[in-house]
Amino acid sequence: MSERAFASYRYCAFISYASDDDAAWNSFVSCFTDELNLALGSRLHMTLPPAHLSGDDPLTKGSITDELRKNIEDSFVMFIFVHDSYLLSGYCRQELEHFASLYGEAGFRERLYLISMSDSATQKLLASDDWKRLCPIKDLVWQKFFREDKHDRPIEIYASNARNKRAVVAEAFWNRFVDVREDLADRIRAVLAKEQVASAYPLAAAVREVALPEDQALVRVYIENNTEQNKYWDSMSQQLVASWDRVASALKTEPRLYLRPTGLPMNEIDKRPMLDDADGVVLLWGAKTPDSLAAQIKKVEPKLSGPNYAPGVIAYLMEGPDDLPVASSVTNWNVVRFLAHPDGTASVLQEDAPALEVFVSNVLVRKRWRLTQREP
Repeated sequence: MSERAFASYRYCAFISYASDDDAAWNSFVSCFTDELNLALGSRLHMTLPPAHLSGDDPLTKGSITDELRKNIEDSFVMFIFVHDSYLLSGYCRQELEHFASLYGEAGFRERLYLISMSDSATQKLLASDDWKRLCPIKDLVWQKFFREDKHDRPIEIYASNARNKRAVVAEAFWNRFVDVREDLADRIRAVLAKEQVASAYPLAAAVREVALPEDQALVRVYIENNTEQNKYWDSMSQQLVASWDRVASALKTEPRLYLRPTGLPMNEIDKRPMLDDADGVVLLWGAKTPDSLAAQIKKVEPKLSGPNYAPGVIAYLMEGPDDLPVASSVTNWNVVRFLAHPDGTASVLQEDAPALEVFVSNVLVRKRWRLTQREP
């Protein structure tokens, strides 16, 4: 693969296809891309740049634009989707030509995914002079996404032709799709491992050379102000920051992000319309019952907006080694135990330290998502 840093790519994949093929086969390419965007980042536990769809307009003549060429260059890999209309598309041919000019034979082996929607169309492409000129390699692997009984029809992506619901992925599609996703995930992992960097801002070009403004570099975690336990607030904040530093240091996250604990007075929560700037929330158990904790969580959760909303955790301050919470979680918020000391400090229990690190890792995922919503 290229020595280019993964964080500098604007797209995880460039999707080359003919729009007539997409329209003729129940939006197959668009739906495939939707599933890739949904499933790839989750598999890698990180926010990824999206896949870029490049359509073919049969009424447009001429060469592909400079912008389209730049999009190919700014994509980590390329997918081509082949059915009858792909063979007729001058744009698709030019996209492949530009890809070949950038990466040569190594690119066909290392960063090109070949999706066959039709066996006969694929065989015609392989026999064409254009393909032989661009790709002299004969042992490339084609991913077969056509039906076993009718080789010129793509398999259904959604069960029962659920075009609008898109709730149930068909088993035949999923089994093949997972093979492709896992291969691409492995390639991304390999690049990141070589770089030894977990990019905090994957959509920014040359991110290592750019310092984020202070408001973007700060990671904000709200910790409840509780009059009964406020004397432990500073100590718990320090524990949280220390856990963040361990996670960020291990990942070698760039650019540097700084966690800042912020007070959250629950008696004022109803006055706050949203907690849009929250990357995480910590509630204190204190003298509350599980039911009252659940009621607080119900007040907080609607204020944590976005598809990648801020994670939450409950801190339980133990007055002694035998003081244990009655539950390990409340409405899916995990409980992390801290041992309170007479001098007003508190330390996370050794056996709960991994749970606290899981929380701050989820905070990092949230922060990355928030950064990708800004203009690079």
